[in-house]
Formats: sequence, structure tokens, C-alpha cells
Amino acid sequence: MLAKNRDSLIQRPRGQLTTKMARAISKYWETRGYYVLYDHDPSSHNVGKIVSSFGEQPPRRSTQLSHIDIALVERDSGTVFALIEIEETTDKPKALLGDVFAILMGEHLSFGKDHPLVVDENTALFVFGKSKFSHAERIDYVLDKVKRFSSNLQTGNSKIKKIEIKTFSTDAELKELLTDNIEAFTTQ
Repeated sequence: MLAKNRDSLIQRPRGQLTTKMARAISKYWETRGYYVLYDHDPSSHNVGKIVSSFGEQPPRRSTQLSHIDIALVERDSGTVFALIEIEETTDKPKALLGDVFAILMGEHLSFGKDHPLVVDENTALFVFGKSKFSHAERIDYVLDKVKRFSSNLQTGNSKIKKIEIKTFSTDAELKELLTDNIEAFTTQ
């Protein structure tokens, strides 16, 4: 019985799914004038730390609040179109809320130490959590509270008003959610 439990805990290396999704959406968005920046893949020039921070720039380790998985950035302006967080193993509210508020509480976003990124009221934040079950009622409740609380924040990153939290159970479902949700945001 113990061996079976150990086997069920085996997971892919941290960030592997994020890398897979970033690669999957890159070609589409790059041909439309965006950089697709992401973490976890040493084989791409668009890879590095996307950091939400407070205090002086560049961020020091002690002022970093979050490392964000994927950012879609307009090539011409440097404005962030979408921030994407992928929780590869859970959809627990604690993890999802941590993702959202560690970004929104920041004063700045940067890619690496020398590349500040700009967020505005047109920037979207998408958080995806993995779950075998939908938990739709819980996700709706969490999202409603996030929107209420975030409207009271007075930080640089709290300009982000479009926030979505979704769950997925398979890689294919996540890819579809990513594509559909970001594309739908472009038409709003």
C-alpha cells in the first residue's frame, strides 16, 4: 500500500507543464506582435524571471513577491497584455489566492533585472489550477472575493482589473482554456 501511495505522488519536474504551454502559444502570439516571456525553460531567449516586486528597481530578493509563469508583452510598447499563472498540481484556494495577490500587491513587474514591464487597466491576469474535479462553486466564490478585495488595493500592479481563475484536469484542457480565454479577452 505504501509503494502505491509513493507512485501516485510522482509528478513531472516543476515547471514542465508551464514550459509546454508557453511553447504551445508562442508562435500564435509572436506573429501578432507579442513577446511570450516565461520561466522554466533554459533553451529559449524569452526565458527568465518575471517578477512582481515592491521597492526600488531592479528588485532585490527581499522585495520580490512572486515569480510569474508566463507574460504576453506587446512588442512595440512593452505593455503587458496578459499574465498567466499555472498551478500544476493544485487548485486549493490558498495557492490560487497567493498567486493573485502576490502579483496585485506588487508595485512593479520586471523581466530579469534590467527589463521593467508595464501593466495598465488593459492587462489581464489568468490563474489556472489543476484539479480532477471542477470545484466551480468554490472557484466562483474565490474569484468574487478577489475582485472585491483587489478593488481596494492601491499598488502599481492593482491596475490589473481583468482577473480570471479556472481549473483544468488535463494538459489538453489547459491548452484549450489558455487559448480560448486569452483570445476572448482580445475581443473585449
